[in-house]
Amino acid sequence: MPKFDTGLVELGDGIYAYLQWDGGWGVSNAGFVDSDGDGLLVIDALMAPSMTQEFVRAMRTVSSQPFSKLINTHSHADHTNGNQFIEGAEIIAHQNCRNEMLDAEILAREAAAKSPPRGVKPGWIRDDWWEELAVVQPPIPAVTYGKSMSIQQGEHQLTLEYRGEAHTTGDSLVLFADQNLFFSGDLCFFYATPLCRGNLENWIDICDYLLESQIETVVPGHGPIGGSMEIADMREYFEVIHTRTRQMFDTGVSLKQAMEQIDVGEFAKWPESERNAMNVAHLYALWDRN
Repeated sequence: MPKFDTGLVELGDGIYAYLQWDGGWGVSNAGFVDSDGDGLLVIDALMAPSMTQEFVRAMRTVSSQPFSKLINTHSHADHTNGNQFIEGAEIIAHQNCRNEMLDAEILAREAAAKSPPRGVKPGWIRDDWWEELAVVQPPIPAVTYGKSMSIQQGEHQLTLEYRGEAHTTGDSLVLFADQNLFFSGDLCFFYATPLCRGNLENWIDICDYLLESQIETVVPGHGPIGGSMEIADMREYFEVIHTRTRQMFDTGVSLKQAMEQIDVGEFAKWPESERNAMNVAHLYALWDRN
């Protein structure tokens, strides 16, 4: 993975990304828009309170405006746990994101604070986060949309787009058309193994959509800022793991064997390679149901 620093990156005209090295488990990216008179629009809120508070301090080096809106790109804790620290913001998300956050499993924060999430070993997330997470009670998005939603934030016109189930059932793309820029949430993992909890086939279609859109700058949910090259690499990974997992499934290879045997070639060097087995298990579960 190319080296990058934790902190703000100005993307132009009051739009900022907030990146977190190294993009691993629980270490996600965020962003915000500083527009005179309209307050700050924030994109995602990170995981542990200390992370969100550091993000807020970084925003305060740019602007003292109050928070007006917070977009949750999807429901996962590393993007929503910090909602309560973006005080006063109206929280916006896709309707499926809201539904997932209302789900009992998503809201089991107390249990998650005492032990790592299912399938995650303790060493993969910093031990000091668990105590922090015990106090997290993230507000649920109050404003939702179905297919798309436009937001005027100062001089910028933002569009939230829902392209169907992919990483989760409620992923939003945040498009700044005037800047040729996307905040993708976890629809993009750059130089890190993606985690699929939705529909992988549709995720591949979304990659094609992003490539066809010729957007120059993409702020991913995890990893450094990138563009079409990184999206193409991610798409190739999806094709590899989908094709090879399907071959094993169709020939009767057991789930245990498939998880142990999956070979993703050059993509095995990407961080969080344990997700390869998790993705295999997810695909098997989907195909078993069908």
